[in-house]
Amino acid sequence: MSSFASKPARPFFLGTIVLLSLSFLCPEVIRSQEPPKGRQTLPNRLKREDSYLGVHFDFHAELTDKNIGQNTTSEMVNAIIDIIGPDYIEVDTKGHPGVSSYPTRVGNHGGSFVGDPLRVWREVTAKRGVALYGHHSGVFDALATAQNRQWTAVDPQGKPIGSSVSVFGPYPDKLLIPQLTELAVDYGLDGAWVDGDCWATMIDYSDVAKNAFSQQTGIQTIPTKPADPNWFEWTQFQREAFREYVRHYVAEVKKRTPDFQFASNWAFTQQMPEPVSCSVDFISGDIAGRNCVNICRYNSRLMASQAIAWDLMSWSFVDWKLGTLDPPETRKPAVQLMREAACVIAQGGGYQVVFSQAGPGTPPLRDGSVDLEKLKPMGEVARFCRERQEVSFQADSVPQVAVVCSTDAAYRKFSQQGRLFQGHAPQYGIVGCLLENQYAVDVLVSARLSRRLREYPMVVICDWDCLEPDLRNQIADYVKQGGKALLIGEGPIHLFRKELDAAGQSRVEKTTPPYSLSFFTVGNGMMGIIPQAIDAEYAGNPNGVVRDLVGTAIKTLFPDPLVTVSGSHDIDVSIMRTRNGRLAIHLVNTSGPHHTAGLIPAIDPVNNLSVMVRSKVKPKSVLLQPGNRPCTFHYENGMVHMSMDAVKIHEIIVLECAAIP
Repeated sequence: MSSFASKPARPFFLGTIVLLSLSFLCPEVIRSQEPPKGRQTLPNRLKREDSYLGVHFDFHAELTDKNIGQNTTSEMVNAIIDIIGPDYIEVDTKGHPGVSSYPTRVGNHGGSFVGDPLRVWREVTAKRGVALYGHHSGVFDALATAQNRQWTAVDPQGKPIGSSVSVFGPYPDKLLIPQLTELAVDYGLDGAWVDGDCWATMIDYSDVAKNAFSQQTGIQTIPTKPADPNWFEWTQFQREAFREYVRHYVAEVKKRTPDFQFASNWAFTQQMPEPVSCSVDFISGDIAGRNCVNICRYNSRLMASQAIAWDLMSWSFVDWKLGTLDPPETRKPAVQLMREAACVIAQGGGYQVVFSQAGPGTPPLRDGSVDLEKLKPMGEVARFCRERQEVSFQADSVPQVAVVCSTDAAYRKFSQQGRLFQGHAPQYGIVGCLLENQYAVDVLVSARLSRRLREYPMVVICDWDCLEPDLRNQIADYVKQGGKALLIGEGPIHLFRKELDAAGQSRVEKTTPPYSLSFFTVGNGMMGIIPQAIDAEYAGNPNGVVRDLVGTAIKTLFPDPLVTVSGSHDIDVSIMRTRNGRLAIHLVNTSGPHHTAGLIPAIDPVNNLSVMVRSKVKPKSVLLQPGNRPCTFHYENGMVHMSMDAVKIHEIIVLECAAIP
């Protein structure tokens, strides 16, 4: 079956909204930046596709919070801009409790305000040429669902499911769209980073959902568990309903403000691994937990392949609860954030960091202000990023090794886990294992890989029990015509059993038990086989045996990569083409206990690396960035040879040589 169910009927959206008349200061002055005569001309603000560095503030206001805005001053906002120098700021407008942190006229707020803090944020950022986005919770709204139980997604017994709204119900038209329109039109914000959206969407058994499913499919018996008939069809129908919900709120707001820009948090990433749709303007996600390097590694490579503006956001803290904010002992040092940033910008993306929107004090002051002291490490991180912007931002990956992220297979796994999105199928293990063999890796969802397959010398299919039929056949033909594929796990081997059974010459590699490795000649190409399911094993326990097994497989299938780095397994390699056409080789230091440690106060440098680059001609120059530092090299037999004394966190080798692919 296709990865996507056909479009469901839309009886659940209630038509167009009636917008409020506006009585505040004319927002068009801020939005158009063409003030009437006599008013100050505002500097231009960057669109999201041109924005590289940002800072995000989460408040998640509650009804018990008092005097919101009393310490939100123009001096505070100016100080934030002075410390960080961001292209954009994302400020809280409504968190998961459903309480707006500004005196909204169309939503729910606690009513305890001193002035209007959101106007302060907007006025200062507009004057400074900094874009302003709202952090706005979408599907996750505790207050709206408490006040309107008929808006809530329900389980098979008809009981509400937590604080998740039904995407089939009136919530978008009654609350979400009016409030987003208020932010866009009345406050002149530049966009919204919609949180609590795909990952908060639950399988909904409301009458509207069930009736729409039966009407569309003809299926009258609604499945209630993964073992039931038509379960996958039911979950695919629900996924399409989420897409339609996003399309709807984006389209309705853009009717009034076409330039208002949207991201739906974690949509079109590992949690929703499919091609970008729904008319969003950029994709984004926030990185949390104790395995942030692996999250950065995987998602930056997947998002970079999606052909849209993207960024990743680090939590500036390790542990956080909405009611307690971020205690000082959990805050990450600058060096830890720099490495997370390096993993992201090495793939050409933008980067931001989230801080709690709380003032100084013990406990922190919950009035929507910001403790400037805790932002100081971000100033260091910002300088680190800006030094690398020219050769990093909007660069494109040079195809080397493609890892398949099958949309169909991922959603089937998610469905079996009882989830629509945010299921467990990240492939962190195989991506980390390839990177720790110093290969440049891209992760592509099925539809994107289908368009680009023949750009890659090699493809890796790991742990999937199925593939889209067209993609499976494309890969088989790609190998027959000379391509190389590594199949890991019984599922991928079964998918290509016909080709393997008809293969010519085969060879079994000597390996360490219980692992095995064999190679089959398929047409003019080759398939490597590792039958053991090593992805989850390596993700949970990286070890040299599995790493070397994969290294042997890749060296046999892909013996001549564009770049070879030796001397340490603790270096991630990204091979990028900069906006002005130069070849940039990013080396990111991934040493230390980043798999398990929460706080990483120091990162030891990786020393004495050897780097070789294939090139038909001698480069005109080789520089190390940042700093335009000359790099000593020699050219021999079609190879550029360089030595790196040390990589502290992130070094970039830039070659001026048009003959390199």
